[in-house]
Amino acid sequence: NSTRPAGPKPMAWRKALVRKLPHRVATHTTRSFSTYSLISLATNATKNENKGNDALKSIIDFSRYPLNEPDGHALAAIVDNTRASLAETGAATFPGFLLPEALARAAAEVGEKAQRAHVTHAEHNMYQLPDGDPRLPLDHVRNRKVETRVASLAYDELDDRGTLKQLYRYDGLVEFIGRVIGQRQLYRLADPLGACSVNIFRPGWSHGYHFDEAEYTTTLCLQTAETGGAFVHSPRIRASNEDMAYERVQDVVSGTLPTSTLSFAPGTLSIFAGRYSLHAVEEVRGRRDRLVAVLCFATREGQKNSVDVQEMFWGRSL
Repeated sequence: NSTRPAGPKPMAWRKALVRKLPHRVATHTTRSFSTYSLISLATNATKNENKGNDALKSIIDFSRYPLNEPDGHALAAIVDNTRASLAETGAATFPGFLLPEALARAAAEVGEKAQRAHVTHAEHNMYQLPDGDPRLPLDHVRNRKVETRVASLAYDELDDRGTLKQLYRYDGLVEFIGRVIGQRQLYRLADPLGACSVNIFRPGWSHGYHFDEAEYTTTLCLQTAETGGAFVHSPRIRASNEDMAYERVQDVVSGTLPTSTLSFAPGTLSIFAGRYSLHAVEEVRGRRDRLVAVLCFATREGQKNSVDVQEMFWGRSL
């Protein structure tokens, strides 16, 4: 990640932005904000924009979120409110971002392909760093291990004309995310596996407390579990990647510092400041999988995940 300050590198098993060196605007050990077909926010012909808008009318609820009117006052107000929410709570949500029919199509596609998803089962520390600190006790928050089990459906396994790929390739979405997080230039990840993938949490699975290397993560809820599977997060407790915030992390895991639960109804787009807020996915219960698409973007062209990260999350490399 071009914006990541120098410091210890996180372990390579993390979630999905640009993990590791090429980490995303939401990253882990090298899953990056992808750019399957790299595009600059500023270069789109009007003809192509109109064509894209027509296709997206059956996917995005433009009446609530007018991404197709980027110069309008309504979208400017949404951007301003979202920035305020990110600054105050570390998270912002857009309920009903997907139209019901588009949501049904996307969830059905992932449901049909879920058994192809590669499973990752690992223990890691909350900072997702590769090694413990021998100067500190094993039960210190820096060294304490948590468990994560998740499956991931790769970008190249999604239908080219399906809802998720159409949404991810929409220039208006890239521009909107860039405005919200204050990036004048944002690109899709150039990773054929991790550009836009889908995290699948099956019953009994969870994602332990952790920080992201990427500053922001963009997700889209496709399906919730019958029970459990809540996304819980602390307030902003870190100032930077180098700020370990040991006392505040201990307060979170001990329950002294209250956490919040992110509203996560199906069809909701979320932007989360995962570098600064400790967060987790609680254990999924019942018989229904929890399905969440992770849309990855980068601040530099051509970024992709490392071979190690691709192998870890999708069982292959390209």
